[in-house]
Amino acid sequence: MEETSVNKPEIAETSVKEVIIKGYKEYYLTHGHDPESIYVFCKELGISEVDFYQHYNSFDQIRSAYWSFIFNSVVDKMKSSPEYTEFSVREKMLSFCYAFFERLKQDRSFALLSMPADWYNWTVKNNDLQDLKQDFKSWVKQLVHEGQSSGEIAGRSKFNDAYDQLFWMHFNFILKFWKEDKSRGFEKTDEAVEKSTALAFDLIEKNALDSAFDLGKFLFQMR
Repeated sequence: MEETSVNKPEIAETSVKEVIIKGYKEYYLTHGHDPESIYVFCKELGISEVDFYQHYNSFDQIRSAYWSFIFNSVVDKMKSSPEYTEFSVREKMLSFCYAFFERLKQDRSFALLSMPADWYNWTVKNNDLQDLKQDFKSWVKQLVHEGQSSGEIAGRSKFNDAYDQLFWMHFNFILKFWKEDKSRGFEKTDEAVEKSTALAFDLIEKNALDSAFDLGKFLFQMR
């Protein structure tokens, strides 16, 4: 009788990445530290080291990939909405910020643990937010190009290349605010998103003074 070979079902690369990120997140939250070794980690997940090294070289890379994964899942979900193409650039940024921090509520404990000590230092090049920074700035450049084409964003030759950095600083401000937010349901973060986004766009459009005053008043009241 001819033997029939049974092959192990292949797992899509995106699924393997998600399995690794989820497994690492659960391990880190439970134990408070990295797994003993990549070999042990892979054995517990039921994947091979080859599967692991196809995507990551270290546990540090997984932490960085986590932030990038959250960002891209939020943006992809936004783009799948029929209303997305009708949004102004300002509305797209505002919707992203609301959706990102709503999504982050699900992983707040891990997000706080995985934030590098120097994450708020914009001059640091090597930390766990670098993948997120790269993906975020790439997306923002697309928004800026779209906004300039539609006339929503002013074209300023001396500052065009700095817009992505401006929004990265804006995003980091909200992330820091969310990290320290003690309000119920993080409702104050939603206010910070609204007011800071208004200011960011007014800075690249017009009428920055009113938005700056509104944000300053809000931050003063939070003291």
